[in-house]
Amino acid sequence: MSITAIDWTNKKGTGDRSCSCGTWKDHWLNYSNKSWPSNCSVKGCTNSPTLGAHVYNSSVAGEKIIPMCSSCNGLDSKFDLNAGVTLVNANKAETCDK
Repeated sequence: MSITAIDWTNKKGTGDRSCSCGTWKDHWLNYSNKSWPSNCSVKGCTNSPTLGAHVYNSSVAGEKIIPMCSSCNGLDSKFDLNAGVTLVNANKAETCDK
């Protein structure tokens, strides 16, 4: 099954959420089985990603974590993802708190 790359939104109010992985960046690294990318996951952005961002899409179940730069993490409008971005489940009950 392919997950859409269009119409993603930042989940607001997640700055105080914690994770037993340490950071949401570490959470993404632990569950993606990939190395940290050199570019932000948002299509058209070439900044270096600095954090694991909570994002959601109305056609995808649950919140996801993606590598993102702090600038794109402040976007209020919908955005598209680069092709091949790895999305990690943000639900701790299904990942690090399992």
